[in-house]
Amino acid sequence: MRRFKLIVEYEGTAYHGWQVQPGLPTIQGVLQATLTRIAGVPVEVTGAGRTDAGVHALGQVASFSAEVRLDPLTLRRALNATLPRDIVVCRVEEVPPDFDARRSARSKTYRYTLLRRDYPSAWLGRHSLYVPYPLDVEAMAEAARALIGTHDFSAFRAGTCTAATPVRTVLDASWRVADDLVHFEITANAFLQHMIRIFLGTLLEVGRGKRAPSEVAMILASRERRHAGKTALPHGLCLVEVHY
Repeated sequence: MRRFKLIVEYEGTAYHGWQVQPGLPTIQGVLQATLTRIAGVPVEVTGAGRTDAGVHALGQVASFSAEVRLDPLTLRRALNATLPRDIVVCRVEEVPPDFDARRSARSKTYRYTLLRRDYPSAWLGRHSLYVPYPLDVEAMAEAARALIGTHDFSAFRAGTCTAATPVRTVLDASWRVADDLVHFEITANAFLQHMIRIFLGTLLEVGRGKRAPSEVAMILASRERRHAGKTALPHGLCLVEVHY
């Protein structure tokens, strides 16, 4: 049995997230169906992260085992010839039998993009959150620094989150401005359900002057979800890279 690693890019608008859900289109489901068709036997795919419905990826990693005779380049071509246009396999490589896309990962980097101007975009509408009001990016950057480190992130997890522990380690959390776009990039060893989107909802309140930057540390210490901001919409979020 051969073991493979995929680097996958996808536009998540049409999908109900990564994880297989009965009767619903998902990235994992489409990949498994396509690989099963190529291999001629059922193939199970493991992803590095379970992205939410509507979330995108530039560097999702998946792993699977299968008895296929194709070399990695030919397998990539076969996948891309069969997959829908909004899912693309960027790279295929053969890996040791013990490689697991999720368990072997050391950290992940996500990017949330805001479009900050007085009119929306037909082109960027699916990949950024339109923000038609002024934002204090320096205040948001100050607030985001409180998230760095190992903490109990109970205040920033969804009520439906089933993670065994709310403790995570955030390695970096920073803002970057590029003309009309404002990017929030965050790297952590792992993330809780809706964690980044709740960060964003809270940091946007800081940017609008509705909260002081110092309040984010207080929210974190409270461990109470009700103290944090609303959960930001998913379409501005993208899984950029998985680190091994």
